[in-house]
Amino acid sequence: MEKSFLLGAALAALAAAPAAAYDSVPLLDKLVQKNVLTSEEARQLEAGEGRGTEPLSWLARLKFHGDLRLRSEGVDNSAQAARQYRGRIRARAGAEAAVTEGWTVGLGLASGSSADSRSTNQTLTSNFSKKSLWLDYAYAEREAGGFAFYGGRMHNPLWASSDMLWDGDINPEGAAFRLASLAKTGFRPFAAAAWFQLDESTASVRDPSLAAAQAGLAWSGAGGLDFKAAFTYYSFGGLKGRGELANRPSTACGYIKANTLTGQVYRYSYDPVTFDLELNKDFAPLPVLKADYLGFFGGAVKATDHSAGSTGWIAGLKFGRREVEEAGQWQLRLSQRRLEADAWLDTYPDSDFYGGSTGVEGSEALLTLGVAHGMDVEADYYAARRISDVSKKERLLQLDLNLKF
Repeated sequence: MEKSFLLGAALAALAAAPAAAYDSVPLLDKLVQKNVLTSEEARQLEAGEGRGTEPLSWLARLKFHGDLRLRSEGVDNSAQAARQYRGRIRARAGAEAAVTEGWTVGLGLASGSSADSRSTNQTLTSNFSKKSLWLDYAYAEREAGGFAFYGGRMHNPLWASSDMLWDGDINPEGAAFRLASLAKTGFRPFAAAAWFQLDESTASVRDPSLAAAQAGLAWSGAGGLDFKAAFTYYSFGGLKGRGELANRPSTACGYIKANTLTGQVYRYSYDPVTFDLELNKDFAPLPVLKADYLGFFGGAVKATDHSAGSTGWIAGLKFGRREVEEAGQWQLRLSQRRLEADAWLDTYPDSDFYGGSTGVEGSEALLTLGVAHGMDVEADYYAARRISDVSKKERLLQLDLNLKF
């Protein structure tokens, strides 16, 4: 019994070990030294004999990751009778596996109070009731020579400099390809195209869909300077004249469904053009502040099939550390945005900025401070209001503890 337990523990430890350990498999050697395994048993385990599997090196083709976020949130919305305070959690776990040469499969699970594509938050409520897990993504990827093809429910393949149009929790469904230069420095063109299924119904002759094409250019050189810019064109099919899509903002929480409907169907097809830009500069660390990075980002959108309420923009800066990964590192991010009512569908923007509505404007300030490797704390403050009625405001403060593995 003891030997079986130790053998099971050894296999579990091998499964969790990093790929770098597979060459010598020191754990098996140690088990042989302690007479837990015979030399022959260790050889069979390393070779995968008798288990109907490949050698242990197959574990090197698996990548596991996840994160947990603990959040304290306060909301002051002028359309609500009282301020709201709540605790929330977010839990995500995923894995990518190299199936065969050039092919990868990705699977992920995430928490969430509902199937809303823009939120993986779970509010702490209902007297300790169990919480739900959802299929967050499930895709296949084929990659070779800078070209990648995706199919399924995937991470967004289109690059954007901010979350003004696309909430970071949205994983679109359909097919996409991406083309990127293999060069590491200098000018590097990139491109992407995608077709996403938005809904499906036997009662509809033409189901709504979204096609997108993106072309961009990145550059990096000496002195820690780099930039990235891209134009993207979106074409919605089967949207105009159709009933509203799921996951629009919650009017019960004081937000607005801003897209124009005529007779309960969409008046416009939108078909916007967007532009995104990011400019970054690394420099020698400043005394006391220990800041060594400054970045600017911005974006704009213009719907092409109508003129009223058809534009939007965002501009911001980042200062401190390019990536917060270790204790003592920090970054401050400031931005200002304005997104008119019919510049973009109100089912996709950042759900923390006035509930993900369009027809809004305001600012955001985000401070991130590293606590340890894989651990940081954040303070995120939003000040948003409706464009059509500036007296309708919301102030939102989120205090987060993030742990990644």
